[in-house]
This record gives sequence, C-alpha cells and structure tokens, in this order.
Amino acid sequence: MRPDPPKAMADDLKARLDTFLADTEGKHEHDLPGLKAYRKTVGRDKADRDMFVEMLKAPYNLEMFVAIDKSEDEGGKYISDRRLAMWTDMNGRPFPGGGRTVQPKQPSLPDIAALIFAESVVHSDNIPKAGQWMWINGAQFLQQQAGYNALNGSGDQAVVFKKIVAKWLHNRTDPMEMSNIVYMLGNGGVLRNFKEAAPLLRRIVLTDGVQGYAKGQAIMHLTQNKPKEELKFLREILKGQVRVGDYPGVFFDKAKPGKFLDETEPNKIVTIDGDMLVQQVWFGKPNGQAEMHSCLLKDVALAFLINQSGQKLRDYGFELPPGVIENTGQLGYANYAFTSDDKRAAAFAKFAWYQMKESMKGGSKEPAPKDGPPKPGPGPGTTPPNGPAPAVDLPLAVPVQPVPPPPPAPIIKK
Repeated sequence: MRPDPPKAMADDLKARLDTFLADTEGKHEHDLPGLKAYRKTVGRDKADRDMFVEMLKAPYNLEMFVAIDKSEDEGGKYISDRRLAMWTDMNGRPFPGGGRTVQPKQPSLPDIAALIFAESVVHSDNIPKAGQWMWINGAQFLQQQAGYNALNGSGDQAVVFKKIVAKWLHNRTDPMEMSNIVYMLGNGGVLRNFKEAAPLLRRIVLTDGVQGYAKGQAIMHLTQNKPKEELKFLREILKGQVRVGDYPGVFFDKAKPGKFLDETEPNKIVTIDGDMLVQQVWFGKPNGQAEMHSCLLKDVALAFLINQSGQKLRDYGFELPPGVIENTGQLGYANYAFTSDDKRAAAFAKFAWYQMKESMKGGSKEPAPKDGPPKPGPGPGTTPPNGPAPAVDLPLAVPVQPVPPPPPAPIIKK
C-alpha cells in the first residue's frame, strides 16, 4: 500500500534534513527550500544549520521558503500572509471575513527568525500591503518574548538570530517599517547595539514617506548615541542636501539591487525636506485657550546643534509649552517650536553667524555655511528647493496641513 502524499512528503523532507545535518563540513549541495539564500545571508556553520532545520520543521515556514525560491512576487505574497497569520495567532483574533477566536499564541524564535529572514531577502516593494493590516511587519515580532530574549541573549540560537536581524536592518527601505522600528534603535531599544543602527537612523531621516515624528526620534537617537559625530549631519539637514558618498549604507541604488549609491554614485547630491512637519506643539494660554505651532525637521536639527554648542534654545527664539523645561542633558524632540516664521528665520540667521564666528576662532571643526541660513519654508508638505536655499527672504505663512496624530514625544517636567 502506497503512503499518502503528505506523509511521503514529510518523510522525504526528514530524510533530506538528516542528510543536510550530517554534512557538518558543508561540502555538498542540498535540495532544501531557501537554503541557497540562507547560506548567503546568514552562514553555513553548525549553529546556522541547526537554526535552519528548526525553521523548516514548521510546514508554513517550509512553504514560505518554497515561495521565495520561485520568485520575489510569490515570496512577497506568502510573507504578507504569514505576517497576518502570526499576528492573528498572537492576538487571538479571527481572520478577516469570519472565523472563531483562538487562544493567543506567542510566536517561537524559529518562526520569528524565518519571517525576518524572508523579509531580508524579498524586497519590501514586492510584499503586498493593504487595508488595516498594512502596518504589520517584522518589527512587531522582534518585540515578542522569544525575539526579545534572543536579542539580549548569547547562546547559539541568539547569535544566529542576531545575524539574521542584522541583515534585515541592513535592507529596510519601507517607510512604514522604518516608522515602526525607530524607537527600538535608540537608547534602551533592543536594536541599539547593531552597527546597522546608525545608517538606518539616517535613512529614516532622509527617506520620503517616513512619518515626521519618526524622523524626529531618529535625530534624537543619533545625537544621544554619538553627539559629536552627528554635527555634520545636523548641519546638512539645515543646508537641505547631502552628498551620498559621505553616508555609507544609507542610500540604495534602485537601478542596481543590493548596491548602495555611495558605491555607485558617491558624488550624487540628495535633497532633504527640512520643512517636513515633525509634530504640532500645543501651547496653553492663561484664558484657557490653546494654540499650536509646527516643529519642523530643520527646527529639530537646529535645536540639537544649539544644545550641542552649549547654548540655550530660548536665546534663539524657541518657545516651550508651560511646565516643560529645557534639559540640556536630555534634549528630546518636538517639545519646542517657533511661534512665527519671523522667529524661525531670525534663529537660523543667528546660528549661521555663530558658526561663522566659531570658524574664524577655530573653535568649530565644521566650516561656516557658505550659502547663508536656510530659507524658512512655507510649511510642511511642500517641495524642498533644489540645493541650498538663498539667505533670508521671508515667505508668507501657509496654514499647516493636517497630519495623523503621532505618538507622544518625551516630555520633561519640572
């Protein structure tokens, strides 16, 4: 009597896995889904092999790897489905369109590793995103208990998992993913010690489509981690442009998958939208009324530059809401704002003069800007200029465009 097809397939897979594990020196090729990409991305030593086998023990991970081997489109569709299945299992929710509620089930480390690995080899553009589930991605699963323990652990599985996560961080390009992951890259975050963290934080600041509050958080994390090393980057946000060769591992070359622009076009200039809204800052008034003012990306960069130079935000016309004090040792983002474009323009002009004087004294390692202070933009959501803005020509203010409410910024109280 012939065995039924599912059992035959399971027996065949087990035999191939046993053969794979027996090849401890990796001398032979093996017909296993996803193995070629896994060896290239992760490695081929014993711990790597053991994790790969653990992943393939789950049928859904095996099917996902089969889909990845077929094509980017097939792999992307399966990754999208797998994200949803893991999310609904984790939260005990029925699938869309019906289904019974199930007992919440935490994902295992091999399941999280399989998804993160799949996301690292399939470009995010090929992973369908639709409806209320479009914000679900690997970032949510890294925070679950198994992933968190591995990121803070030191065993064989933890070491392999960190290699997979490092490749995943290296490849992040989707604005929604970057908006979700930013807080894990800073002080206290489980991803802060990865060498890929700093390039990814800069990519978050410079990528169109990332939420403004995430850009503000990225600047805060960069400056908290290595404040002196980020002075040049902060000044270039004010200037409105960067040379890609100065920032390895930040800009991908869309024409050459897997390559960065600093390798292919190091002298290419990329424009920064310094006028992007980071957050609305609310100021209470004595009469019980309140007004809000916009904190822009370039405002945050200027605030950190002022703070790093040992000066005070209020001396440059920044205002803070009632009850918030300026803590120079722990400057946040978007707890301050200019209440008019005139004050913003005056602050940028004042800081330009400060840089010039420091440069003449030799007190600043960075040269004073040659193009004058950045021209204050008309408001968030506008197209940035092509190159450095001309000096001081105040525009008319434009009403602030509505944006989705961001997570609350850290507030420092008296």
